[in-house]
Amino acid sequence: MNNGGKNMRRRGDALSESIYNATIEMIKKVGYTNLTFQQIAQAAKTSRTVIYRRWKTTFELVHEIMVYKTTKALGGELIDKIEDTGSLRSDLLQLLTLYQRIYSEGSHEIMNAILFEMGQDNKKMSEIEIHATKKNILVMRKLLDFAKARGEKIKEVSDATLTLPFDLIRVENLLRKKTIDVKRLEVLVDEILLPVFLA
Repeated sequence: MNNGGKNMRRRGDALSESIYNATIEMIKKVGYTNLTFQQIAQAAKTSRTVIYRRWKTTFELVHEIMVYKTTKALGGELIDKIEDTGSLRSDLLQLLTLYQRIYSEGSHEIMNAILFEMGQDNKKMSEIEIHATKKNILVMRKLLDFAKARGEKIKEVSDATLTLPFDLIRVENLLRKKTIDVKRLEVLVDEILLPVFLA
């Protein structure tokens, strides 16, 4: 009875944060593919009803956590954080640094769960991926417009190529075991991205 009263008082952000943290902890314990709302509810000290009221599937919950962590890591939308730093090289380094922050300050477990879903026949995930790709392309267009306005010679490339900076960070985080520091980001900019975008 006391627990019920405690759960009733815990609302809004406090309850959401508790559920998010419980989800991450349970993924660590049982793995994403074995995750259930029952486990999350017990870990968060709430009821399955509370969770089912907001999310239909564990994937919906995990995706919401990813969006929350991303916004928290950046302090807003990525496109709003992109500024003219004076050169294409420093603009690209700024972009990679910001995008890497999503992985560094977010949850490794949540990112892996999202990557798992990307490999499944998940219509909802496909829609999310398409939306995210469109947003990333707009970010790169904004960045390249800065370069053009400064008089830098920029190659005309396809939308698929505009996603390259984001794909690089994903691959780096998926495959590399070492910390992805500024030196590594500089290598990605100097040896891969500048030759692709700078004429």
